Amino acid sequence: MSKGSAIARNLTILSGLSVATLHILNRLETTDACSETRTSSREDKEYNWRYGTIHYKVRGYDSPVLLLHDLTIGSNKYEYNSIFATLSKTHRVYVPDFLGYGESDKHPMTYSASVYKDMLADFIKNVIKTKVKVVVTGASAPIVIDLAHANPRLIDSIVMINPLGLYDQNLIPSTETRLLKILMDIPIIGTYMYNLKAKKISLENEFKTKYIHDPDSMNSETLTRTIQEYYRSAHLGGLHAKYSYASYISQYMTCSVLNELRELDLSMMIIGGEFEPDISDNIENYVYYNAAIESTIIPGTSHLPHVEKPEEVLKTIEVFFS
Repeated sequence: MSKGSAIARNLTILSGLSVATLHILNRLETTDACSETRTSSREDKEYNWRYGTIHYKVRGYDSPVLLLHDLTIGSNKYEYNSIFATLSKTHRVYVPDFLGYGESDKHPMTYSASVYKDMLADFIKNVIKTKVKVVVTGASAPIVIDLAHANPRLIDSIVMINPLGLYDQNLIPSTETRLLKILMDIPIIGTYMYNLKAKKISLENEFKTKYIHDPDSMNSETLTRTIQEYYRSAHLGGLHAKYSYASYISQYMTCSVLNELRELDLSMMIIGGEFEPDISDNIENYVYYNAAIESTIIPGTSHLPHVEKPEEVLKTIEVFFS
């Protein structure tokens, strides 16, 4: 064997071992995140939508309320756990996992704003079956605004918690973000890239630097449990867990709703976290396009005030809905 052939052979072996190692690390990460066994309760339901099964919880009676989580990595219906039970004492509360998130199906596909708009429309029509009040977080807010404008018979009122800024809604997939999605969609290597972002320590850092303003002020058990649920959600579905995040960071989930917001004629409120970046400017911009929007700031909170100070958020929501 020539020297060149030997080097090529050794490089091939090393490459194969590297890929095999990454595959093992990916499997270990998923196994660690999803090791806890769960049992379903009477609140756990499934809706067999045309693109996959949507997992949701429902509880309570009277007028319906739909709680919709954000679209960041690991996001899932547990985001609303701290207000779900109390809100269900006065409303029939539905809280689903978006397709590609949490316990809902995760397929190797592109998850877009239009997919979620259709999902929500069908969920309201076929599961809730009546006009509904909506509470929505972050990047999901423009999708709800678009839906409310297109289907005014579906949504009664909207509470937006730290909604995506109007400038960020204008971002669309570019050549760079499309290439990023292609790279992340690659088996093993793309999964490893995703797992670096979805590691538990990475999610803990997101919570303690972006989502929660003062982690020390929260019940430590509640915070730990919430982070664990995000960690689990980010890995349910194994190798398919990455596809929604790949679409999210590649800006397939954004939609500009300036005209829709201007023309929308229903009750709307923005709940902002005091330390959410640019929240005052974001509220001002929303109100500029629709002066009927009410707003309030929850002191001492960041992106997830309903996790950090659920009692204050609940009080605001109940007063607005009443």
